Amino acid sequence: MAIAITGEDVVLDETAGLQNATATPTPAGDADDNDILVASLPSTFATRLTALGAGTATGAALSGYTGAAGDTGSNAFTITGGGSISDISFVDSAGAPLNGVDSGLDTLDGTSILLYSDTNNNILLGRAGGADGAIVFAAYIEETGSPVTGGKIWTVEYQPLKHPDATNPDDSLNLLDKVFIGATQDQGFSLAGAPSGQNLFLMFTKANPTTETVDGVVRITDTTIIATGKNPADQSSGANINTGDTINTSQGGGPTTIGTNNQMITEQEGIRFSFVTGARQDVTVPNLSQTEADVESNIDFTGVFNSTSASFDVVQLQGGKSAVVKISAFNTAAEPGVNFVNGYANDTPVAITNVLVTNISTGQVIENSDGSVNDPAINITFSGGVATITGVLAGYQIEYTTTADHNRVLIENGAAVDARGNDHADFDIGGFTLRDTSTTIAEIGSKMIFEDDGPSVSATGTEPILTVDETVLTTDDTQSFTANFSSAFGADGAGTLTYALGATAGPSGL
Repeated sequence: MAIAITGEDVVLDETAGLQNATATPTPAGDADDNDILVASLPSTFATRLTALGAGTATGAALSGYTGAAGDTGSNAFTITGGGSISDISFVDSAGAPLNGVDSGLDTLDGTSILLYSDTNNNILLGRAGGADGAIVFAAYIEETGSPVTGGKIWTVEYQPLKHPDATNPDDSLNLLDKVFIGATQDQGFSLAGAPSGQNLFLMFTKANPTTETVDGVVRITDTTIIATGKNPADQSSGANINTGDTINTSQGGGPTTIGTNNQMITEQEGIRFSFVTGARQDVTVPNLSQTEADVESNIDFTGVFNSTSASFDVVQLQGGKSAVVKISAFNTAAEPGVNFVNGYANDTPVAITNVLVTNISTGQVIENSDGSVNDPAINITFSGGVATITGVLAGYQIEYTTTADHNRVLIENGAAVDARGNDHADFDIGGFTLRDTSTTIAEIGSKMIFEDDGPSVSATGTEPILTVDETVLTTDDTQSFTANFSSAFGADGAGTLTYALGATAGPSGL
């Protein structure tokens, strides 16, 4: 995934009225501004600013906006490549939410303006002096494309800024190296080419992963999943893999799915998914052979990947109309090779706090454990940090969120072994996705520009004439020019007005 800055600025001029290519075609320093009516702010942005008590805005701007009829601005950045984009936000230079970063800009009274990411991280707030200070300016990312391929930048100002160059009434300030765009993506995984039959483990990653060679071993730099049955045999100690739970695959004329033992996940059976890094490429699907998949020492990786959210697809049911799915999350150290299976005993539980159920075919969330969306046929309960979902149908995607980082999850058929009726179907699992696996950033602050509204003076009316009659040289002439000058102090407020007579050095012409 890559973020490209398009070169479009968002220039907000503090001068009263709009300044852009249409409203002020000259001079060039005003024609390249991007002022837009405050009333044009996106409703999400405007509503949030109102809720924050931002007050009355004095001006707004939109990236690339010229004021021409039908102009809706231009993307300030575009995103290409990579997987599904899960989040776009304003971030700092480390890719983290902005939390008190000094913008390098000040209010008129010299108070430092600090930068904060809002709870809606498409919104950036510039506050005077601290997190509770008055909002001086704000910015908003308007995401474009479906799926998202870029974004426009809106800015709005509530107070004029202190511009240091007193000789330039159009003095320009920006947020260079203070504000960045962050794009976060999910990672899906491919089981294409996975060995069939009963296996001790499967190790799989995304299609066409990135690799590196470390000490002569080619390793995958992308996150990789290791799947085993719920209670696999300790093969490295001599046990036959069939004495424990196995993992197996099925294509059935469609995408590869995984189950355990007899292919489907039956009552009280389950699959453990571990999130790792540095997986050895030659024993990772599609390079993993069935023989290699039966040897514990081939579970070769170097680290674990921590996440707070993942999702999986329930793709087939058997022996009932709906299923019971139980989810338990864990945190573990990296225990590759012959220590992998025994390492399950040392896992630390991590509580699950939220579950979403989505209809894959429509993309619609049909159940949310927070109560915001409810399907009467689905029930989600939590006990000891473990989530249980009843009423699950084929074609549902289940997404869960944990209180803290986890790197392993156990997905079980939660129905009782002696369950009766049609609500304890066996099921298998298709797509597995880790949320927010990587964030790419790009500097955008240099394109967020604020121009001064400095003082100005203009001549008005007919100037009086001073006449001296040389007949009586001691008689002087006096006139008042006060009414012939109109002055404005600009957005910075009242200053001191002084008059001075200027003359060009050289011959007078008399």
